[in-house]
Amino acid sequence: MMLLRFLPGAAAAAALVLIPIVMFGPMVLYIIARWRDHRAPVADPQLGLKFAMHMFATTALNIVLFGTAFLIYTLISPGSSSAKGDWYRIAFALLVPAGIILGVHLGMIRRTNDFEVPGVRRLFLGYNLIVIGSMGFFSLLFGFQMLFVKGSTHGAGHLAGSLVLVYCTAWGLLGWRFSQTVFGDWSGGAGRIPDETVTPRQPPQPQPPAAPAAGAGLPALGGGNYPPIEPR
Repeated sequence: MMLLRFLPGAAAAAALVLIPIVMFGPMVLYIIARWRDHRAPVADPQLGLKFAMHMFATTALNIVLFGTAFLIYTLISPGSSSAKGDWYRIAFALLVPAGIILGVHLGMIRRTNDFEVPGVRRLFLGYNLIVIGSMGFFSLLFGFQMLFVKGSTHGAGHLAGSLVLVYCTAWGLLGWRFSQTVFGDWSGGAGRIPDETVTPRQPPQPQPPAAPAAGAGLPALGGGNYPPIEPR
């Protein structure tokens, strides 16, 4: 709550929307992950560990994005640098610990079976896409409101620009990463979306046995392993 008092009105509103989603969304994801693991033929022994790592990494990622947007706004907003000293401190106080937590947990996730059993990773990628995409959509709406406003925006346009830059970029990168996880490499290879216009290759059909030539008689019975026929 102390942090929200220092933020501009639009940034505080965005933070009030983002914080409950980041805090309570993983609870729903954990129920889904446990339900899917219960239905799987083989249980994932590292499910709880991976879920905790992804949850901390997701929380840190959202704080890093918010801190980056706030830092950019502080840099480009009108006013003297001395008057914006508290804003710089807030931005770096968010970025430094969140960046450390994000890097540490991403490194720990790589030591698990996350790539072999990607269920938890897919859940959090989809969750991050929804959260960050919602913030990107909000940023676009806010940005166009500031773009078409009549008169001065009193610095709100700078805030909208920083939010659009950070969240829409992250939205696009996460969408591309999530599509690769679901569909594979779009340029080709395993997991590529099939092209319905290409006719699948059919296996070669077996050829029917050749018919005997016309006029061919029975083989002679006097040779080979057959016993000779005694004349009467």
